[in-house]
Amino acid sequence: MSSAHRPLRTAAAAVTAALVLAACSGSSGGESSDDASGAGAATGEPTAGGTAIFAVDSGFFGFDPNVTPAAQDARVLRQVFDSLLYLDEDGTLQPWLATDWEISEDELEYTFTVRDDVTFHDGTAFDAAAVCFNFDRIADPETASIYAIGLIGSYASCAAPDATTAVVTLATPFAPFLNNLTSPFLGMNSPTAAAAVPPADYLIDPTGSGPYEFVSYTPDDRVELVRNDAYDWAPNNAEHTGAAYLEALTFQIIPDATVRMGSVRNGSVQAGSGVPEEEVAAFEADSTLEFVAQEQSGAPYQLHFNTSKPPFDDQAVREAARAALDIDSAVSALYMGVRERAWTALAPSTIAYSEDLEGSFEFDTEAAAAMLEEAGWVEGEDGVREKDGARLEVVYMEASPNREKRQDLATFFEANLEDVGFDVEVVFEQAAQTTTRSQENEYNISGLSLVAVDPNVLYQMYNPAFIPAPGRTGFNGSHTDVPAITELLAQGQQTTDPAERAEIYAEVQAVVIEEARSVAVYVPTYSLVLNGLTGVRFDAEGYPILYDAYLAE
Repeated sequence: MSSAHRPLRTAAAAVTAALVLAACSGSSGGESSDDASGAGAATGEPTAGGTAIFAVDSGFFGFDPNVTPAAQDARVLRQVFDSLLYLDEDGTLQPWLATDWEISEDELEYTFTVRDDVTFHDGTAFDAAAVCFNFDRIADPETASIYAIGLIGSYASCAAPDATTAVVTLATPFAPFLNNLTSPFLGMNSPTAAAAVPPADYLIDPTGSGPYEFVSYTPDDRVELVRNDAYDWAPNNAEHTGAAYLEALTFQIIPDATVRMGSVRNGSVQAGSGVPEEEVAAFEADSTLEFVAQEQSGAPYQLHFNTSKPPFDDQAVREAARAALDIDSAVSALYMGVRERAWTALAPSTIAYSEDLEGSFEFDTEAAAAMLEEAGWVEGEDGVREKDGARLEVVYMEASPNREKRQDLATFFEANLEDVGFDVEVVFEQAAQTTTRSQENEYNISGLSLVAVDPNVLYQMYNPAFIPAPGRTGFNGSHTDVPAITELLAQGQQTTDPAERAEIYAEVQAVVIEEARSVAVYVPTYSLVLNGLTGVRFDAEGYPILYDAYLAE
């Protein structure tokens, strides 16, 4: 059966239409960031040449799309790697490296016809065997894939009967599969380059087929890319054909917001991300600059309560902690309307977001205190509650640097929790340390957001296969291992009817709230200010596309 008639396309249309609406309502200082002209659109013809510096607010995990889980990395991946498919502005799956695809009646076999004119940056030809190599590599435990492994779901095998035909077989139906193929985390690696070195080495020196070629990575400093002059296979929604306009592109790490924004103002960098909310009004008023806010789909930033050990193994304590959090005040004070309050485990622009759950819990310190009392936690002389000789102590971890003011949120919520009798140890550590702490189960509260186009993102957050463990990183920070939730997530993967999927994921969101496994805080919104860089577009997940970007004269 041709993919053109699959109901999955209808679901894809819903999410992208929502993304377009969100972009229009969230962008300021110019045209919508998701229209055909892109952000920073200027009059006149695009000009080729020059180098643009794109300042980012935090460092990188790595650049192997098969491995990395980081949204920051994906902003680089989108420039270096091509995808098999993409989602257009109308929400329809469109060809890119794959020119056609068919799905078997049992929804277990996907047959892709791929281009025969694409070359990786190292000269290796892209073909069906390269497609199979990438899928097999993700599935290989030695690759230690953190995020892409969840995107391929029930992948079983791949065969390449000829150079332009790749046949992917799944063990069970996996409804998100085609949508997920549009993600930069399923970008195609060169088989030659990826097989030549250990995964740890390839992670910081990858090879794709995209409009920009990876040159170098200097930790805590920058990523250098150079234009791929041979590039001639851009997707059909691009604004031009052939090579990218910019000769080179640098992602500069500038954690200090004052320095980062000052560098945009003085023109030493052409784009700066992570715009401080208190500076947005000034940027909007400056006609020489452009501010862009792009809401991202997937899972919003939320706090996960570790249910595997005290005190959050008790649902009453989790509910009390949630009631103690003044989320509205925190989001309003810190994000000043740039980022919206979140309510469920899905962001509003994601397929199957359950609007009915908005307002389903509230901030109430008296209720929080009463819940703790009822659960047997009695206030001690120092204000910290105790039960059976144990103090109500929790470790709240958040990564450094202070991405999206998450450390400020932690400080805000620390005070909220202590007001009702918790003893909170807030730990701010570098990503490597928080990863180790997570794997060793040395925390009670952790924050997380995940960007995705499909509600199957919940699978990676609440399926026991993704519980962190020694030597294994996972996104199930709540340590949820509940058969009923696991079954719902499996149904969501295997049901292709959009209405049925929406009902399933609405139920998952409801159960997460009912059992207080995590508490949503804010909707991730990628903010940019541009100075002299125009033609920036965004993909369906909200990642910037710089292929059409150029320096305005």
